[in-house]
Parts: sequence; C-alpha cells; structure tokens
Amino acid sequence: METEERVEQLVAKKIREARRRRRLTLVQLSDQTKISTPMLSKIENAKVSSPISVYAKIAKALGIPLGELFSIDGPVPISFVKKNERKEYTRTTSYIAESIGFKKSHKKMEPFILTYPPEGMKPTPNQHDNEELLFVIEGELEFRYGKTKYLLSPGDCLYFDANVKHCARALGARTAQVLIVEA
Repeated sequence: METEERVEQLVAKKIREARRRRRLTLVQLSDQTKISTPMLSKIENAKVSSPISVYAKIAKALGIPLGELFSIDGPVPISFVKKNERKEYTRTTSYIAESIGFKKSHKKMEPFILTYPPEGMKPTPNQHDNEELLFVIEGELEFRYGKTKYLLSPGDCLYFDANVKHCARALGARTAQVLIVEA
C-alpha cells in the first residue's frame, strides 16, 4: 500500500476483491448485510467513510476477519504504527476513528482510536456481531449500552457484546479519546 493511499481506498479494494472472489453481486451482498446497494457501491468506490459497524457487517457476509479490510497485503507478523501514520477511516459528527494496527495481516482483533468532539452531538446507536473493548484515554465519556448509561473517565474500561445497541459521546468541554479493540 502506498503511504498516500487513503484507508477508504484500501478498504474499498479489499471489499470489492472479496466480493468478486465469492462471486457475489452488490445486490446479493446488500441482501446479506442489509446495507443498501447504492451505499455498498459508494463503499466499493471509496466515495464514503463508514462506521466500523458497517465494515463489520460486510466482513462477516464475505467470510473474512474484519481486520483483513484494514491490513496491508502480504504476511506481516507485527504492526508498528507511529502516531502520525494512523489511518483515519471514519469522520462523522459523532467521532473520528483511526486504525492503529492496519499493518499487521491475519489479525484476530482490530484496534482503533476514536476521538469524540467536546459536547458531541447525540450519536446514532450501533450494533454488530463481535465483541468490543473500550478504554478511555482522555476526557469524559457517556456510553449507552442498551438502556443502561455509563459515565467513564480516563483509565475506565468496558468489555461488551456489540450485538446490543450502543453509542458514546464526550461530556463537557473536552475532547474524549478512546482505545477500541474489536474481536
């Protein structure tokens, strides 16, 4: 992968290749993922940045580990990513997400840094088929899991089944930064 290649381009290429290997049309993949065909087309053409929950649904339908969508091709047994090398893959009004383990191939988990803006907007709940670990690095975070609300501070950690609707937002006037590990 060239250093200039955006993560959306890498993910788009991997999704398109995996879909074609499975001989699936966009319509068939849409039926399996419940993601609209036009949205899948935008994802495959690197026209949009999607939440991790969308990529997780696609990876599951394609029968590949989520981490494979973000890894550099070829057998790479270790991933060393400097702070300035992180790959931003999602920017929404709710958060910015950066992949921090994208250089390792054949991962069993996928680590990300999510940055929530101060006094963030009300987030849209997500749910997807995997487990997540959430560790607060800085700031204060409100995390909703089903009907339960958690208030987290730096050093606090949650480990949960992501099949339950969940979302988060920063509290107060400071940015919140979180380590997320999906498996």
